[in-house]
Amino acid sequence: MLVENVNIASPINRKFVTGVDLERLEILEHQDISISNGKIVSINPTSYPREENRWVIPGFCDPHTHLVFGGTREKEIDVRKTLGYGEVLRRGGGIYSTIRSTSECDKDTLFNESRERILNMMHHGTAIVESKTGYGIDAEVEERMLSVMERIEAEMRIRIKKTLLAHVIPKGSSEERYLKDFKDMIEGFRKRIDYVDVFVDVGAFSPAFAREAILFANSLGINGRVHINELENIGGIGVLKDLKIDSYDHMIETRNEELDFVDGTITILPFTAINLRKSGQIFSEMKRKEKILAVGSDLSPNTYITSFPLAIALARQLFPFTLNDFDLVGTLNSCYSLSLSDVAGSIHPGKDANLVVLKDTYDKIGYKFGENIVQRVIINGKVLKAE
Repeated sequence: MLVENVNIASPINRKFVTGVDLERLEILEHQDISISNGKIVSINPTSYPREENRWVIPGFCDPHTHLVFGGTREKEIDVRKTLGYGEVLRRGGGIYSTIRSTSECDKDTLFNESRERILNMMHHGTAIVESKTGYGIDAEVEERMLSVMERIEAEMRIRIKKTLLAHVIPKGSSEERYLKDFKDMIEGFRKRIDYVDVFVDVGAFSPAFAREAILFANSLGINGRVHINELENIGGIGVLKDLKIDSYDHMIETRNEELDFVDGTITILPFTAINLRKSGQIFSEMKRKEKILAVGSDLSPNTYITSFPLAIALARQLFPFTLNDFDLVGTLNSCYSLSLSDVAGSIHPGKDANLVVLKDTYDKIGYKFGENIVQRVIINGKVLKAE
C-alpha cells in the first residue's frame, strides 16, 4: 500500500517525550508512505507533488477505557448536578448501576454493544485501546468481560491491552473479604490480562487495599495501573510509590508535592475532569515537572465519548495545553504507558502502520466542533471500511 502526497505531523522517534519537547512535532510535507505487512516500510518525498494534499497523523492510542459494559446512565446526568457523583454512587447508582446492567447481559449482547462502541472509536482514529473490567465484581462476569475483549481484538483486528479492575466494594461485602476474591481473580486471569488496576478514592478502595492487590500482581509479573485522586485525595500516592505502577490515572486532586513520588506515566482524562466540573490546573504543574503525560478518553457509561478528537478538542479549549501537547500525549506517550511506543505511536519506518488521514489541516482538531475531520483510518496497514 502507498499513501501518496501527504503532509505528516508526527511525534519525534523516541520512547516518550516530556516538558518542552511536548511542543515538538516532526512536520514533513509532500511525502509518500509505503506500507507492507502492517508496518511502515519507508517515507520518501513524493515524485509528483500536487497542491491538493492531505495531512496525516498517527492513529490515537487510548490508554484508559471502560469499553465493555451493559446499559447506559443518561438519567444520571441531571441528578449529578444536584447530588454530585459521590452521592449518586453511595445511593447505589453510578458504577453499581452499571454492575447490575452488565451482570444481566449475556456474552453476545455485551459483545454487540461493545463492538458498536469500538467501531465508533476506530472511525474517529483510535487504533489502540486499553480496556478494563470492573463492572462484574465476581469472577463469572469479569471473565465474560475479558472474553468480549478477546473476541473484539480477534474480530476487529485492533490491539487491546486488558486490565483487571477493582472498581468498587461489592454491596454487603468488605475490603478484607473482597481482597481475597480479587487476588483469586488476578491469579486465575494472570495469563489473560496485561495490568491490574484499583480505583483508590472515596466510595471505592483504600490505599491499603490497592497496595496489597498491586503488590500481589507485581509478584506474578503483572504491573499496575491506578485510578487515583479523581474525586478526593485520600493519600494514596505515598502508599503506592514503591510499587510497579505503569500509569497513575485521573490525578485531578493531586497535590503539587506528591508529583515527586510519581515514577510512571500520568494519564490525564480531560473529559472526566470537565464532567466533574473540576479544574485542570495541576496538569500544568505536571508538564512543568517534566512528568510523562498520556491522555485517554475514559469512555464509560459515565463519560460516554467515543471520539478521541472530540476529547482532545474539549481539553484544548479548556485546559492549559496546546494541540501539539495533545497530539504527542495521545499517540506516542499513550503508547508508552502501555509499553508499546517501540512499535507504535509515531510515523516512522518499522512502526505499526496506524495512520489517520484528515480532511483538513491537523490544527483544526479542537477548532471544528461537531465535525469529524477524519477522512480515512488505517490500522495495522488495513484501511478501515465505512459501515
